[in-house]
Amino acid sequence: MDTSLLNSDLKAVEILVSNRRKSVGWTWLVVLAGVATTIGSSIPIGFSIGVLNTPSGLLQKWINESVIEKYDMVLNNHQMDIVWSSIVSIFLVGGMVGSLSGAWFADRFGRKGTLMIGAVASFITSLMFVFTKPLNSVELFFLARLVAGLSGGLVMPVIPLYLTELAPINLRGAMGTVCPMGISSGVLLAQILGLPNFLGTEVIWPYLLGFFGVLVVVGSAAFPWLPESPKYLYVIKGSRQRALRELSRLRNLPEEFVCCELEEKVDSVEDDVWTLGRIMRTRGLWINLALVCALHFGQQFSGINAVFYYSVTIFRSAGLSEKNAQLGNLAAGVINLSMAFIMIPSINLFSRRFVTITSCTLATAFLVFLSFSIRFMHTFTWMPYLSVVGVLGYVLTYGFGLGPIPYFIGTELFDVGPRPIAMALGTASNWLGNLTVGFFFPVVQSAIGPYSFLIFATSTALLTIFVKVCLVETNVMMLAKRQRSGSLSKA
Repeated sequence: MDTSLLNSDLKAVEILVSNRRKSVGWTWLVVLAGVATTIGSSIPIGFSIGVLNTPSGLLQKWINESVIEKYDMVLNNHQMDIVWSSIVSIFLVGGMVGSLSGAWFADRFGRKGTLMIGAVASFITSLMFVFTKPLNSVELFFLARLVAGLSGGLVMPVIPLYLTELAPINLRGAMGTVCPMGISSGVLLAQILGLPNFLGTEVIWPYLLGFFGVLVVVGSAAFPWLPESPKYLYVIKGSRQRALRELSRLRNLPEEFVCCELEEKVDSVEDDVWTLGRIMRTRGLWINLALVCALHFGQQFSGINAVFYYSVTIFRSAGLSEKNAQLGNLAAGVINLSMAFIMIPSINLFSRRFVTITSCTLATAFLVFLSFSIRFMHTFTWMPYLSVVGVLGYVLTYGFGLGPIPYFIGTELFDVGPRPIAMALGTASNWLGNLTVGFFFPVVQSAIGPYSFLIFATSTALLTIFVKVCLVETNVMMLAKRQRSGSLSKA
C-alpha cells in the first residue's frame, strides 16, 4: 500500500476521532447515493448475470422457432449449444471490454457522469430485450446481451470508486460493500422473477429480460441531486471550490468545517495524467495491481457460479422435490445476499487481511469437502446431506470475504490518480474469470465430474498464499485504533 496514502488516511481518522463530529456519518446524501447506485446500477448488473438461468428452456425453444421461421432451418443440439453459449458469453465479453474503458470514462466525464452514461445505455438495452420477441429477432437478442455487458462493465468499477470517494473515512468500507450487495440482490431477483409463477412464462419472458430498465429509471431519478466526487473534482479536475461545495453538501456542514478534510488530500494532487503505461512503469504499484486483479479473478475462479450450477442437483439428491430443490437454490442465494447485508455495518470491525485470508481458506476447505461429498453422494445415504452442508457452508464463507472485498480493495490500495485504472483492470479480471469458468467448467465437469471443484480449491488455496504474503492491512480505522492503543501503552 502507498505509504503516503496510508499516512493521509490515518491523519483523517485522527481528525475524525479528535473532533467527534456527530454529523460525519450517514447523512441523507450519502445514503441517497448508496441507494440510487444500488437500485439503478448494481442490481441491474446482477440481474443481467442471473436472468438467463431459470428460463433457459423457454428461450432456447423461442430461438429455435425463430431460426426455423426466418431461415428455414432446424438447429440440432450441438448448434443450439453453440448459439446459447454465445448469447451467454457475449455478455461477459462486453463486460470485460466495458470495464477496460471505465477508467477513461471516470476521468473524462466524472464518476457520476459515467454512471449516468451507463444508466442511459442500460435503459436502451432493456427496451431492446422487450422488443426481441415482437420483432422475432435472435440478432437483436444477441446485440442486447452485448450492450448490456458493455454498460454493466462500464459502471462496475466506477460504482465502488464513486461511493468510497463520497464516504467519510469511517464509512468507506461499508460503502465499498454496497456494490457487491446490489449485484447479489440482482442475481437473486432474477432467479425469483424467472420462475413460472412470475415472469418466466412463454408469453411474457421479454418483460423478464427487460425488467431491469424499471430499476434503472427508479435509481436514476435521484442522480440530479447526487454530488460529483469531491476527490475527483479536486485531484483530477483541480476545481477546489466546487469540490469544497460538494463536500459541504455531503457532510451537511458549512464549507469552513470541511475544508480540513479536503486539504488532507493536498499531497495527492497531481498534474500528470495517469495511464496504464505509467502504472506499469511504476514498480511500487505492481504488487497492489496484481492483488486487485488476483482477488477479482480469484473471486470468480473460486467456483461460485459452478456451485450454484450444481446446487439444484445436490438438493434434489438429498431427497427434495424439483420445486423444493429450486427453493433450496434460492435459499443459497438468500444466504449470499444476507452476508452482503451483514458486512455493510460490520466490515470495519475486522481486518481486511484477516477476513480475506479466512474466507479463502474456508472456501478451499469447503470446495474439497464438496468435491468428495458429491463424488460419493450415491455411496452412502447420508452423503447428500453433507453435500447440502458443503454448498451452504461455501456460500456463507464466500459471502463475508471473497464476495465483497475485491470490489473495493483497490480504493484502499491506490491513490486517487491511478485508482480508476486499477479498478478497471480489476473488474476486467473479474469478467475474464467469469468468462473462463463459463467456457471451461462444462467441459471439465463432463470430463472429471465433481473433481472439477478441486481446480477451484487449488485456485483459492493459491490466492490465500498470495494474499497472506503480499496484502498489507488497509482498514485504516483498525490501524488508527492500534496506533492509539500503542501510544497509550507507551504512555
